[in-house]
Amino acid sequence: MLTFGWGEILLVFIVVIVVVGPKDLPKLIKQLSSFTKSLKKLSREFKSSLNEIADHEDFKEVKSSIKEVNKIKDDIDLKGKLKSEIKSFKETTNIIEKEVNDLKNLENEINSTNEKSNLDKKDVHNKNKNKTQDEADLI
Repeated sequence: MLTFGWGEILLVFIVVIVVVGPKDLPKLIKQLSSFTKSLKKLSREFKSSLNEIADHEDFKEVKSSIKEVNKIKDDIDLKGKLKSEIKSFKETTNIIEKEVNDLKNLENEINSTNEKSNLDKKDVHNKNKNKTQDEADLI
């Protein structure tokens, strides 16, 4: 950054006095002060004209409509809603797959239980048949 100490400022004044001369120095100071006043006035006018433009009703309406569009855009958020729906579908399919697997396991258990009971019935039947055969052989 530009920083000036007292030494640099004094050097600039000495150079200005030598170049301009002590006779014309008051005229130069007046010209510089009028130049800075005109710059300040110009900047004030520019700032006030920008404020007037910004305060104009049309711009206020445009600004409010832009705010409304942004609110609508936030409300719509299709991407986020679509992601949440896809997530919901995935969770639902996972639950359904789990239920189907549980039903298959239950069906397998029932089938194996039925097979065991059929084998047990056959064994009992065969034992009864053998028993009756033995009783018949005894008679």
